[in-house]
Amino acid sequence: MRARSGFTLVELLVVIAIIGVLIALLLPAVQQAREAARRMQCTNNEKQLGLALHNYHDTFKAFPPAYLYRGGSGKANYGWATNILPYIEQTALYDALEPGRVPLYLRYTSSATAQEKAWLQTSIDGYRCPSDVTPKLNNKIKFGGTNQFDIATSNYVCNLGTTATNGTVESDGVFYGNSFLGLKDIIDGTSNTLLIGERDGGPSKVSGTSFYAAVWAGVGSNSDIGYSGVGRTGLRSGFTINFDYAAAGAPANMGKGMSSLHPGGLNILLCDGSVRFLQENADKTNVILPLSKRQDGIVFQLP
Repeated sequence: MRARSGFTLVELLVVIAIIGVLIALLLPAVQQAREAARRMQCTNNEKQLGLALHNYHDTFKAFPPAYLYRGGSGKANYGWATNILPYIEQTALYDALEPGRVPLYLRYTSSATAQEKAWLQTSIDGYRCPSDVTPKLNNKIKFGGTNQFDIATSNYVCNLGTTATNGTVESDGVFYGNSFLGLKDIIDGTSNTLLIGERDGGPSKVSGTSFYAAVWAGVGSNSDIGYSGVGRTGLRSGFTINFDYAAAGAPANMGKGMSSLHPGGLNILLCDGSVRFLQENADKTNVILPLSKRQDGIVFQLP
């Protein structure tokens, strides 16, 4: 009777080893493909934001303000991302919030109803970069210096320019409190001026537990130039990008710049509606700062 052939133990171990090597070789490629897909989705998110902002501009002849300044100093107020909700298929949420009638500081309170909390905790896919796996809520820290309920985060922030301003003080960017700037005000050219940038939700060096992600609803305080105020909805460009602001020695306000969890850089939306990938080694003085000013007259080329 003929004996049946089969694997010896050594042959089986060799096959397992070969499979292991193949998996090790293929896994990075799979991960790269997944990140490429996430980056493409992030690019599409910013393109949709560009369409929404330009449609808003067509209606009102200006881009929305970084935030509304209503109710006096120190108040929470709605931001640009709330104002464009009807242009990203979120009309129902916009109508529910009634931002033109009920300011944010009357919604975001310790006595807020369950429905008000649900509205402000709505996570909007178009405001979230798919590469960012940080919390979808802001974990209660420093929204207007309060510890009220959690509020939904966003990874996209408007261009406040190179310096921090509060109230209705004009900035050199495209947005500020109660701003009413349009394409006619982008003297440097729409293809050379930043409109929207990315910010990831990594932990801050300052608190160790709070996060620097923006929130789509608006600002915690219209008179605070810091993270709990205008930094919630906009970005300052006086920093290099993707800086490890959780590292020792990092500036305390580093998180108000641009950052992402994309390897090597981040996506930016320009005023002409185009989206570019800005390398994390982009020079602050010669690229990031002039990119953020709407009328400084400096001619430069994006790398």
